[in-house]
Amino acid sequence: MAAHRKRRRSPRSRPAGRSAAPPAAAPWVAAVVPVYNEEHTLAAVLAALQETAGIDDVVVVSDGSTDGTAALARAMGATTVELRHNHGKGMAMAAGVAHTGAPVILFVDGDITGLEPELLRALIAPVVAGELAMHVGVRHRGVLVNAAHRRTGPLLSGIRCLRRELFASVPARYLRGYRVETALNWICRHLALPVGILVLEGLEHRKKEAKRGFLAGASQRIAMYASVFAAWLRLVLTDPLPRPVPAAAPRPALSPEPGTARTVVGPTSERRR
Repeated sequence: MAAHRKRRRSPRSRPAGRSAAPPAAAPWVAAVVPVYNEEHTLAAVLAALQETAGIDDVVVVSDGSTDGTAALARAMGATTVELRHNHGKGMAMAAGVAHTGAPVILFVDGDITGLEPELLRALIAPVVAGELAMHVGVRHRGVLVNAAHRRTGPLLSGIRCLRRELFASVPARYLRGYRVETALNWICRHLALPVGILVLEGLEHRKKEAKRGFLAGASQRIAMYASVFAAWLRLVLTDPLPRPVPAAAPRPALSPEPGTARTVVGPTSERRR
């Protein structure tokens, strides 16, 4: 993995006898990549993450994959968490967060193509600087759709950067499937947290129909949107408004139950403790 290069600030002149205060260290950033049978696209995703200055750790969570996904992640030096069974995207994301202590989390789907370091830096920077609580990346889909996304935000996104405490505030019942993204959007809206939408030119997703066949892929897509709608409806009708989680909140106990996962610690996990 490419070495993390710390930013250097140009020195400023100071009156004699006064020592310069040391520059504040940038927050630790960990990329969490939840994957299920993504051996065809994962290598390019990991390469882009590893080449991006400012990303300290890369944690890949293989959510019950049956192909070479986990072996590929290990070979590329990522901290690799292997779930023995498929638990869904939300639980895979939670398992990844539980395996890093980073205060800033970048979630990236393993089936994204066209990912470049400059896009990642643009997505991360406002969260690291404290300007945004969450920064969501969306694919370029034309002027009208892009404008709608900037105004309301997307229902789903394969790439987003956020503060750790924001993810920790998601109730456990929304860590199933794709509900977690709906919950994150809802929490930010009701706590009036600053959220940004970034259109990422050249970004694409490998569609479910291409990965699993038309019928199976279409069925999974319908189930995904049904899960998102059900989560939104429950949030609107029944759940109380979310409460903010302190920045110093302890790491949530989101590791899989004993016996369901195997963790291979790669070089990236040694970056910071």
